[in-house]
Amino acid sequence: MTDSLFYNPFLRMKEDNLKKLMGAGRPYVVIQRFQWPGQPLQQTFLLSAYADQQEALYHQSVLMLKEGKMQNLLDLDQYQTVVKLLKNESGMTVFYNGTIDARHEKRLQKAYVKRVSGYIHYIRMKKEDHYDVRIFVEHGRLKAEITSGEQSHTALFYDMIK
Repeated sequence: MTDSLFYNPFLRMKEDNLKKLMGAGRPYVVIQRFQWPGQPLQQTFLLSAYADQQEALYHQSVLMLKEGKMQNLLDLDQYQTVVKLLKNESGMTVFYNGTIDARHEKRLQKAYVKRVSGYIHYIRMKKEDHYDVRIFVEHGRLKAEITSGEQSHTALFYDMIK
């Protein structure tokens, strides 16, 4: 039960991960605030990587004020700024925004089934046969879409499980 109490499908970033991203041709990153159970508020971030600067700039543009910022890892000053965030002494935790595959999605659903069920009751969504929950990442935000028949509701996954 402890494993699923604060299950987090995202990889914690380290400097060698940054080097791998750069080696894979993805030097543009967006680092944004990230809320997750068991993680300190204002000290947890999610890093999304892009090969194309315009995609990274677009991601940054859909964020709220002070939610996140794009960094170019090819710029030494910006690279060092990101590396400082990754150090344990910074007190910050940065996770990598990887794809939520079917295995992780099922595990998230299993780990948080009671909280998502409570959220469904809270929003008073009517059940038509059964509920389907799809978990996905959009612009660095982990979201869930709940559907039942013709009804659909999308929200931040954290808001469902907090």
